[in-house]
Amino acid sequence: MNRKLLISSLLFFAIAMPVLADDVDDIRKTLTSQVADWNRGDLKAFVAVYTEDCVFVGTEVRRGRAQVLERYMKRYPNKETMGKTTFSELDIKRVGKNNATVIGRWKVERSEQAGGTVGGYFTLVLQKVKKDWKIQLDHTS
Repeated sequence: MNRKLLISSLLFFAIAMPVLADDVDDIRKTLTSQVADWNRGDLKAFVAVYTEDCVFVGTEVRRGRAQVLERYMKRYPNKETMGKTTFSELDIKRVGKNNATVIGRWKVERSEQAGGTVGGYFTLVLQKVKKDWKIQLDHTS
């Protein structure tokens, strides 16, 4: 009986692991696309990755995609203030079937006149909605 359980478990993980790896790759692609949207100056596309009922926590709490977009538009009103962003040190972990967390580092490089280079860390909770990974919670410092 134990041997059958062991073999069944090994088969399950052998089949399930590629799916998990694919999801991690999809999350990386989502974040890479988000960086590209930012660097093009397209805040609407950048925020489209958030769920409609998302929560953003930074120096204030914003609820809903519209409020998150409003926040970004106030802080970064033009391409010069947006600068060029990068995400690094990404640590992606699955939490259940349709959720994942990401801890990473962000950096925005821009001229001194535009506010200078800034950066920090973020923690994201993502939810798989149909085939896409969406940001449900963003805590950025």
